[in-house]
Amino acid sequence: MIVKQYGLVYKRIQEEDIELVRYWRNRPFIRNTMQFQEYITEEMQKEWFKKINNKYNYYFLIEHESKKIGLINCKDTNTERVAEGGIFIWDKAYWQTPIPALASLTMLEAIFEEFKSGDTSVITVLKDNPAALKFNQHIGYTIYYEDEKVYKLKLTLKDYFAKTYKLKKAAALLVGKEKSRIEIIAEPSDLLDDKINAYLLSKKS
Repeated sequence: MIVKQYGLVYKRIQEEDIELVRYWRNRPFIRNTMQFQEYITEEMQKEWFKKINNKYNYYFLIEHESKKIGLINCKDTNTERVAEGGIFIWDKAYWQTPIPALASLTMLEAIFEEFKSGDTSVITVLKDNPAALKFNQHIGYTIYYEDEKVYKLKLTLKDYFAKTYKLKKAAALLVGKEKSRIEIIAEPSDLLDDKINAYLLSKKS
């Protein structure tokens, strides 16, 4: 599956991508922002890919001008109509740019508007990562749980439409109307959710 929007390209990861992801996921400046902070071995990465390479989990490499700059995901929570999101940008040149927000907007638009596969998005943010907390609250996420280490935030379908309207309008002005349209390239398969397969078939008919 390939998704395009806002001048960015998202390619669902394949087995040949997992070493690149592991390399960056193990860098201290990335690892220290994650809940799981142990060093990830090659074998651990292979086992992880086996677990997520299915119709319940979607991990995409983020590309800008053919350069791989990060990873974004939407994964199963075992709760119907609720999906857990996550993103990390390993290229520091993009940290203080609109790119992370644009990537998040694309993933949310795909879930809420295109596939209509969820009603709520949830994320987890470490308490010692205030930048990530501020970023996600700006998009519309609100805290619904916290402990001594993490915040858990959620974004409902209602809040998504209320909070992201101006952000999407600004994004369209930034990149142009044509680039702001979402494009999804995929063929129905066993690795895609039934709702996504139905969406793809409807686009063909």
